[in-house]
Amino acid sequence: MSTLFDPFPLRSLSVPHRVWMAPMCQYSAEVSGPETGVANDWHFAHYAARAAGGTGLILLEATAVSPEGRISPADLGLWNDTQAEALGRITRFLKSQGTVPGIQLAHASLRNLQSQPPPPTCTNERAPIRGHWG
Repeated sequence: MSTLFDPFPLRSLSVPHRVWMAPMCQYSAEVSGPETGVANDWHFAHYAARAAGGTGLILLEATAVSPEGRISPADLGLWNDTQAEALGRITRFLKSQGTVPGIQLAHASLRNLQSQPPPPTCTNERAPIRGHWG
């Protein structure tokens, strides 16, 4: 029988033990400008502290693959090189601590585009979708 602190093999991956951190949306990225969706020092400190504490696997929060697919304007993103470089900094540190990094890729579909419910109507016609941001 395996225990909590035994290595956990997952195909070609070996996680040092079963103490894992699930993805938790922090909604702490910049919402506009050149740093939109970029992991910042707050994200680094948040994940680095858990890795330094010995967490075996850390799944980074829901990270949008396109600006239109964000759950909120403050989501992390992974649609440009600046965002990839910032996430790479976190990934390198996690690995240096023996933590296996992972990421929850996300796309919110049309959910993010609906800023308000459609007005009441007596027909079956759909109300036009209004952009929520950007």
